[in-house]
Amino acid sequence: MAKLISIKAVVFDLGGVLIDLHADEARRELVEKYGLLADGFARLTRSSFEAYPRSITELAMTGKTGTAEYLEAFLGECTVKDRDGLKANRLSVVGPERPDVFALVEQLKNMGFVCCVLSNTIALHWEKLTSTSDYPSLGIFDHVFASHLIEYAKPEEASFSFVANALNLRMSECLLVDDTQLNVDKAEAAGWSGLLFTNTKDLQRRFSEIAR
Repeated sequence: MAKLISIKAVVFDLGGVLIDLHADEARRELVEKYGLLADGFARLTRSSFEAYPRSITELAMTGKTGTAEYLEAFLGECTVKDRDGLKANRLSVVGPERPDVFALVEQLKNMGFVCCVLSNTIALHWEKLTSTSDYPSLGIFDHVFASHLIEYAKPEEASFSFVANALNLRMSECLLVDDTQLNVDKAEAAGWSGLLFTNTKDLQRRFSEIAR
């Protein structure tokens, strides 16, 4: 891990770091209420970008398919064909902001760091996330990079290159904070520094250690 003196941009994951996710609850509803089999759910929601053909979620995350096609793929695997209910289920994954993490972002900004978001997201979720009433704190970031808009997603190396280039920084000047080990590992392989997020208190401690 590089010392903070060599880092100019701290790039945060969104879901699971800055906001809560309700993925387990949504998955359980799909299985119990809509009849989606577990293997079908795993196939539809795979997002590691390590296999072909790409899953519908991976295609949506890179802007190669839209909301209608995304929902139809799920409907095709469900025994209960309730499109509106399914849409509500997929939106329910996205939870509220985590104020304590945003407070840490404010501290980093006050220290002079460029603070950004790099999120693997889809058009359906983005409609909700861009609500300033529901997610007012996202406005504190210098840049927000949504995978379906930039057409690159973590853990692909191209996503990290895109962000570094957009910020006019070297890869070694960027630090990713993410709750997925694969994303952290791939960011580090691309030349970034990385911190695995588990909770805010631990993240604050980690930043304190590398600031010494």
